Amino acid sequence: MIWVSCKKELANMKMVQRWVSIFLSAAILSTLVACGAADDKGQTQLATTQVPAGSVQELFSSSLFVGDSIIGGLTNDDLLPEANVMGGLGATVQSTLDNVEEIASRKPSHVFLSMGQNDLGEPTEEAKETFVQQYTQLVDRIRELMPAARVYVLSITPIDTALPFSANMNQQIETFNAALQKLAKEKGVDHIDLAPIFRQHKIQYDEDGSHFKNAFYPILLGYLEEQTDLAHQPRGPALTDPNEAYKAAFRHSVFLGDSILGALSYLNKVDPANVIAPSGATLDLALLNVETLVNQAPEHVFILLGSNDIRLSDKQEFVERYRQLIGSIRNKLPKAKLHILSIPPVAEEALKQEPRYANITDFNQALEQLADDFKVDYVDLSPLFAVNKIHYADNGVHFKPDFYPLLLDYLKGLVK
Repeated sequence: MIWVSCKKELANMKMVQRWVSIFLSAAILSTLVACGAADDKGQTQLATTQVPAGSVQELFSSSLFVGDSIIGGLTNDDLLPEANVMGGLGATVQSTLDNVEEIASRKPSHVFLSMGQNDLGEPTEEAKETFVQQYTQLVDRIRELMPAARVYVLSITPIDTALPFSANMNQQIETFNAALQKLAKEKGVDHIDLAPIFRQHKIQYDEDGSHFKNAFYPILLGYLEEQTDLAHQPRGPALTDPNEAYKAAFRHSVFLGDSILGALSYLNKVDPANVIAPSGATLDLALLNVETLVNQAPEHVFILLGSNDIRLSDKQEFVERYRQLIGSIRNKLPKAKLHILSIPPVAEEALKQEPRYANITDFNQALEQLADDFKVDYVDLSPLFAVNKIHYADNGVHFKPDFYPLLLDYLKGLVK
């Protein structure tokens, strides 16, 4: 089933590519980049429950919302500062666990966990067991790193019943939610069922039927205020953004690529508007998103693609598609400076599981020649790995949060 495949990054990539090309570039990616440019007036029958932005930001000032791009919508319309939200497109429980050090580094007094749709899969029982196992590890790790923080586990939101596969998917969501409630009880953390929101309000979905229009989020925060009694709980200092220097340095740049670069947005290292890097992206999807790139009118474009393509195409096909991408960007952004980043190496465990990663060096040599042909900048990342101890995420392809300051420091000299 296509809806199952699209939720698993790097799983059955051909199917993922088809889904992502149709939906991410048209709907979800527009949410990520434009941050809710659509008009949301009149989206709810109970708009009077919305809390003024100032008081909401004060109430949740020491809280951190962690999860996928659904919870990431809390930053739409500047409802909450980016420092209070870690919501990434395609994020799973495992990818959140990979980035748990970033959660701890922000020192929140309250952590709201909201994810799960990207973890759905078949067979349901097997997917649920993996989900519960990883979620348990995540809760344990958060409590280990932040013993004083209060943890809230939010139920997975349902998808729009107008979607053709909604019955199967919502049934699986209910199964996962029952497991989440049991997990929270066993671990002694708070569980918050979001189902009443959908019974009490007329919630309008975004085009993909999974995300929500911006009017949903003030309702969500008002509901969480009621359920947590947060106004009467002790709170720590407001979370601050430690990445202003990076955001300023790359304010006229766009990072175009896959989820390796997408973490720059998820981790709040650069402004989300400066990142076009959905999970599972390939050169084909990047070509579809050239218009989005053009609308940003960047002075610099950093391109990092190949970790997914290397599993789908040979070197000749890869170079030809990359040539098309560069040609399209050069044609529409003739003044922009293009920087082609080499494909990063993978961990030994990933290489054992996917032998085609052994071709990374060969593909990078072809990329360097391609950059020379177009007279654009080629950025060899191998020195970065040679002089630093790089920590990989669980899959051996992505990286732990401490990689990204190293990467940005390595690149910032190119934008001066």
